[in-house]
Amino acid sequence: MDASRIFSFDAETNGLWGKPFSIAALVLDEAGAEVARFVGRCPIEGEIDDWVVDNVLPQLEDVPVSHESYPQLLEAFAAFYMQWKQGADVIFHMAIPVESSIVRDMHDMGFIGDWDAPYPPIDLVGVLRVLREDPTSVDSYLKKYGLSVGDYATTHHPLYDSEVAAVVYRHAMGWE
Repeated sequence: MDASRIFSFDAETNGLWGKPFSIAALVLDEAGAEVARFVGRCPIEGEIDDWVVDNVLPQLEDVPVSHESYPQLLEAFAAFYMQWKQGADVIFHMAIPVESSIVRDMHDMGFIGDWDAPYPPIDLVGVLRVLREDPTSVDSYLKKYGLSVGDYATTHHPLYDSEVAAVVYRHAMGWE
């Protein structure tokens, strides 16, 4: 294994290009056991996107608003990220535009420095494509190989999406 840990994160936004309002992350040790987690949510800025109303908000009923604003949520996530990123493969699935905007915003708001972004960033799209799997769906990979995750809501719940990405990455790398 290249890293001793996996740091997997996901966010939900108000529309594909909208402001993030929920971020979750899981840190797994080399055996795949969870060692840390972050789950946060702030009020949604602006008019709520119809797709978000129908597909995301129903999945987030168990995630209460924990921060008063996006900058406060981002600052808390940045502190968690800085604490756990060292020695970890930092992964996500389909990071553009959502998770990449989180990293950019953390930098632009001064919560991380110039050299603190994930390096190298690992997007499962490339991993799945190399394996000739559907690069757009970690859920289909999960089902194909009979892998399981916790009992969170489903896709569009950032904790679920973080765990699915970590489980798929571990399996794809041959670590389970």
